[in-house]
Amino acid sequence: MNGDRIFIGIIAVLVKILYNPKVYSEDGTRKRKPRIEGPAILVCNHTSHLDGPIVGTTLKGPLIHSLAAKDRFEQKGFGFFLRHTCCIPIDRQHADTSWIHESLKILSEGGCVAIFPEGRHGLHRQQLPFHSGVSMLAVMARVPVTMVYIDGPHRIFRRTGMMVGEPFTIEVPAGGLSADYVDEQTRILEEKMRCLMQKYTEV
Repeated sequence: MNGDRIFIGIIAVLVKILYNPKVYSEDGTRKRKPRIEGPAILVCNHTSHLDGPIVGTTLKGPLIHSLAAKDRFEQKGFGFFLRHTCCIPIDRQHADTSWIHESLKILSEGGCVAIFPEGRHGLHRQQLPFHSGVSMLAVMARVPVTMVYIDGPHRIFRRTGMMVGEPFTIEVPAGGLSADYVDEQTRILEEKMRCLMQKYTEV
């Protein structure tokens, strides 16, 4: 773990030099030292393979574990990077619940998990539908959820912009968890991301 933290520290320096992220709060004010209090689930849009490293090294607080496609871990160079930046593999081709168990463990220990529920890169400012696993995890974990809009794709020596929303929670329904409730909450998260994107374009 110490080796991973050193590696992440090196990545943080590179992100600062190459992309120098500027972060805004939901009300449009700049956040000089953006910090996330754990445990927390970060729900992020997806524009590039760099989204995880940029979010994970820009926002301060507990170590942020990002979800990443399992097949990427099998790529020699990229797999090394993912393993040493504490990413969680998720199998996109088959029914996979292992990522939920791993995420719940991290959250129970006060950590943070970043999820990119579009599942793949969307075109610049074109949001793709969210997968429902993000809502399932939020309900099961019962921890604060924070929306993070990333203004990608990222270009070297061009400042990356981000907007961080206010934390909120997704409550467990009185009648128990159902597929319809999970789908409803997933659509609500999609709308929250669209609103955050709109607010970012206005700063």
